[in-house]
Amino acid sequence: MNDDFSDLEAELKRMRPCAPSPELQSRLAATLDRPGAPTAQPVRIDHSVIFRRAWRWMLWPAAVAAAVVLVLVVTRQPNPVLPRADQTVHPIGGNEAGPVAATTTDPDLYKPVSAENVLYDSRDEGLVTLDDGTSAHRVFQCYLDTYTWRNPRTHASLSWTVPRDEVRIVPVRAY
Repeated sequence: MNDDFSDLEAELKRMRPCAPSPELQSRLAATLDRPGAPTAQPVRIDHSVIFRRAWRWMLWPAAVAAAVVLVLVVTRQPNPVLPRADQTVHPIGGNEAGPVAATTTDPDLYKPVSAENVLYDSRDEGLVTLDDGTSAHRVFQCYLDTYTWRNPRTHASLSWTVPRDEVRIVPVRAY
């Protein structure tokens, strides 16, 4: 298989790009000599822009977690009218607390069963120059993270889907 490509590789190594035409060179020179023409500047990454874009997605997990905690707290509150299972009700109307049964597993506890990350958008935002002078690609990626919990006693399940954005800086390597 290497023999099949060795001729092609040798031919590609001999090839050189054509010289640009004088017309192209004059157009480029005219464009670069104009006032206000774009100049090559190193790209600086403004992390505050990234944070401003991502803070909204950071609030959703906090809001959902607060809602789950609120639901758990409200459903855990004992009903003041009805006796608890560990209390003995006397005919006189007094309550006498009985022994509390120690359980190792909570029947209303949801346990995590799966976590799934789906990449639905990825785009290369071009080359950037890092503070140390090296070049890198800036890659913007959008994910949907889905977390699922299940109650082993009731088999009820809870799914939570959260969008997530990532900005990755991938170093450019010369070979």
